[in-house]
Amino acid sequence: MSESEGHTASPVRASTRRQARNPRLRLACLRCQRRKIKCDGELPQCKHCRNTGSECVDGESARLRDFPRAYITNLKDRVKWLESIIHEKCPYVDLSQGPNCENLKTVLDGESTPVVAQVEAGAANPEQSESRAASSHEIGLVSLGGSQDPRYIGPSSGYFLARVMLTKGSSPGISGSRDMAFPTDLIETVQSAASLPAREIADQICDAFFESLHATYPVLHRPTFDRVLDKMYTLQYDDPAACFQVYMVMALGSLVVSQRLKAILPCERYGLSALRYFDRINVENSLQGLQCLLLLLIFTLHNPHVRVNIWHLNYQAIAAAVDLGLQRDVTTQAGISLLEQEMRTRIFWVVFMMDRIIATTMGRPIGLRDEACDLRLPRMLDDMDIMTAGSPHSHSSAFKPIAYSIHLFRLAKLNSEIKYVANSVVRQTPVYAYPAVIDIYEWQASVLEQINQWEEHIPTGDGTPATQHLETACRIQGHTLRMVLLRPSPAIPKPTREALEKCHASARESLRLLNKLYVRSALVHSWLTFHAVVLSTLSILYCVKMVPDLRQQTDVAELMSDLSISSSILSATGEHWSGARRCRDTLDELGRSTIKDLLAQDGPAPAREPSRRRGRATVQRQAAAAATPISLSDVDLSTDAINGVFTPMIEPSAFFDDFLGNDSFANCFPDESATNIDEIVRNMFQDDTTATAFG
Repeated sequence: MSESEGHTASPVRASTRRQARNPRLRLACLRCQRRKIKCDGELPQCKHCRNTGSECVDGESARLRDFPRAYITNLKDRVKWLESIIHEKCPYVDLSQGPNCENLKTVLDGESTPVVAQVEAGAANPEQSESRAASSHEIGLVSLGGSQDPRYIGPSSGYFLARVMLTKGSSPGISGSRDMAFPTDLIETVQSAASLPAREIADQICDAFFESLHATYPVLHRPTFDRVLDKMYTLQYDDPAACFQVYMVMALGSLVVSQRLKAILPCERYGLSALRYFDRINVENSLQGLQCLLLLLIFTLHNPHVRVNIWHLNYQAIAAAVDLGLQRDVTTQAGISLLEQEMRTRIFWVVFMMDRIIATTMGRPIGLRDEACDLRLPRMLDDMDIMTAGSPHSHSSAFKPIAYSIHLFRLAKLNSEIKYVANSVVRQTPVYAYPAVIDIYEWQASVLEQINQWEEHIPTGDGTPATQHLETACRIQGHTLRMVLLRPSPAIPKPTREALEKCHASARESLRLLNKLYVRSALVHSWLTFHAVVLSTLSILYCVKMVPDLRQQTDVAELMSDLSISSSILSATGEHWSGARRCRDTLDELGRSTIKDLLAQDGPAPAREPSRRRGRATVQRQAAAAATPISLSDVDLSTDAINGVFTPMIEPSAFFDDFLGNDSFANCFPDESATNIDEIVRNMFQDDTTATAFG
């Protein structure tokens, strides 16, 4: 070691050795180079430049001297360009969370604090935490993105079940992965638009759309669409609305085929081709434009890569429908053709049904009320029958897929009543809206009977796989609405045992039907099916927890089978929707806790009266108990029953104490802090509600 080097190894250098690990990579600033003094390399200014108030810029380097100045400028321009792409494609990403000039030195030293750790540290700040009383009114607000305000998720979404069922003791592996959920949205493939394929392939793709999705959302007229498709292949056809419809049908059909055949089809590229024409379409003032808007809404529900806000898009469709007068019964007597009359009616009902589905799924108010509409159902005419109305063909006994559409429209009317009565936040129903419900349990039984009758009259198809799929899809929607009716709601915070047992049965049957489609590769993954799987699983676990008799009768093997079905479908859905696998992990954790509880109850239990010694009075007492609202005092929530069996549950906030009846759930769970109880709902809604407003 030379003398100068020995002189340099001073106590000062020893104290800064950890910060300056590799001095050879340090580049002195230009001012220190010129004065030939030691530069400490601090950022944003070294010590000498800071003391003199001089500008501190990088000095010359023998190693980097041959780099042209334009190279550095181009790198800076490229960074700005990449940031602009992030702003455009992922506006919910807060770039200010990244490292800044003050901590850039730490980043260079390899000692940077991850952004996630910074967020956790900020969340742990006691000054930022809110008291229970202060935050109670925000209980239905779920923060879906780091740079956005909380979004409202209401009671009909099943949000409450997620809150009361999530456990406190999450495993470290699951908790650690939750903080990295949102950066995965950056991984979106930027693809070029696709041209039309060979005509034979196009016909197969279009058939897949019309046989599956279009029977649920009949927004197009197939003969008219086929004529437009012919023109696209034979002429230089450039009508923007027609071209949009053709490419969007190709995108939706490709999505169905790719999921069924496990093949890779360019559905996103077809969607990009369609969007090239969208800004030239008269969306607000034409029936054809509203058809395009609904196709975009359907595509958004089925493709996670479309960054369009479903909630805003739904209300634009409602506005267009009302502006065109579709809510009124305009018939051929007004001078329009039968084709226009039926298409107006069908499109209105699609808007009506989508509004109910989205409002129920997200727990938000209905946008288009029933009393403002004539609610005339479409005629039982297939697309070809509309063109030949009055001919013998139009009265043939052949099965018509429109029958499934009309049947789902009828279910949407029942959905409206449930939303108005059971899920209204304000219980003082105005006299002009709906007749006052005297006995809420009687009303619930009446609506349940209507759903049962609706299910009994689901059309019987012609036995083809397409009609079997439609029949199963109808039954799934019926069970989903039955669960919305029977589980806890603002109007019925304390369901009866009988109601929860029926809710449990519908949840199990819904999972079974979804699995039936899944094993046949006929399940079209969408945001709605994802939500149906999660809410069915939560309903099963909730009912098992809340009904002692049901908990006693539940077979662990059957419950594990149901949870396995849920996990398998969510794993497959996770290939398309980023939140599905995280929801699967959370539900798996909750399922293990529930199974542990069931296994624990098989130990020493109170002696039960032998069945052969039960008299008529005992049976009558049990029947009367099944028809009475559940009181949580009936549920064994003692310390002995909870410790070692269930991880301590979260406590509902004051909002839910008032919102769901003051005494219905307040005593159910211990007063302890909880982990992120909104995680499962965030995973369900982040893919579709974090995007910027459409239009």
